[in-house]
Amino acid sequence: MKKPLLLLAFLSLFLHSFAQDDPKSRAIVDQLIAKNKSYTSFDADFSSRLLNTASKLDVKQDGNIKVKGRKFRLTVLDNTVINDGAALWTYSKKSNEVSISDPKDMDEALDPANLFNVYEKGFKSQYVGASTEDGVAVETIKLFPLDPAKKPFHTVILTVDKAKMEPRKVVMKYKDGNEVTYVLKNFKPNAEMVDALFSFDKSKYPGVEVNDMR
Repeated sequence: MKKPLLLLAFLSLFLHSFAQDDPKSRAIVDQLIAKNKSYTSFDADFSSRLLNTASKLDVKQDGNIKVKGRKFRLTVLDNTVINDGAALWTYSKKSNEVSISDPKDMDEALDPANLFNVYEKGFKSQYVGASTEDGVAVETIKLFPLDPAKKPFHTVILTVDKAKMEPRKVVMKYKDGNEVTYVLKNFKPNAEMVDALFSFDKSKYPGVEVNDMR
């Protein structure tokens, strides 16, 4: 039930501001921040790939994230995570089970509603260069934790759509040899969404087992 929440970690890395050693990468991040301050909601599809060459691990999956204010709805395979503002609902279709927890207990870094928050410290960055991916002009930045001992990963590689100035891809390189790649697709800022998307209606899940962890 907790695995979908782990996928939120990549979302929080996309548009945070980082302590910069590289003026060029700092300029790119500042542009991201300036544009995204106007976002009150967004809807996006994403794909992820977990790769570990040593253990021959290669896992791919797709998902969708919707955010409106402080509320969000995350769908990954048969799992749905909903924050309605008062409770965090984590539902598994396979087991027809939902766990309820307090949103305040969730790690701030895993909350997609924090996607556009501005953070001034935590990482240093390095400009990698400009290139083209699938016909799209992009710029790439490497991010390194200022306090590596407190992070499970050592490097984050962020790729940005140069024209739209929107995040496109992130690669997280972990200390245990895992490499996770996330690609953000069909990004729709300020998308109109009904409030019902951000509530869990138990009547729509006959026989659902409810575990209240609050």
